Order: sequence, then C-alpha cells, then structure tokens
Amino acid sequence: MDSLGRTELPPRMRAAVLLAMGRPTEEIGPEVGVSGRTVRRWRARPEMRADVRRVRLRLLDGAVAFLETGSGR
Repeated sequence: MDSLGRTELPPRMRAAVLLAMGRPTEEIGPEVGVSGRTVRRWRARPEMRADVRRVRLRLLDGAVAFLETGSGR
C-alpha cells in the first residue's frame, strides 16, 4: 500500500497505464522497475495491447464524464 492506503499495481499493469498515457517505452521501464526491453516485449503481447486499449478507453470515458459534468470549466 502507498501512503494513501491504495494497493500498488503490478509492474505490467503500471506499464499499461503509462503506455496508454503516451509515455515513451524507455521511460516506463525504469519507472516500473524493469528494462525498456521488457516493456517492449510486454507491449508486443496481444493481452498487453488489449490492456492498453482498455486503459485508454477508461481514461477517455473519465475525461468525457468530467467535461459533461461541467467540472472542466
């Protein structure tokens, strides 16, 4: 758990979130505790591509909901 009481995501899932946010592979590796090569291998897997797509959709849904509620003004 982190200081806010949240459970830490596993490195592969953290990498999926960072990829969905557009972060470069070489930055992601050190941030999640693996090499850039490992992130590239993960990224090539169909299940990782699906995870990245799901995260992107959730991020987009959250942004749209935020704007629709008028909170974005």
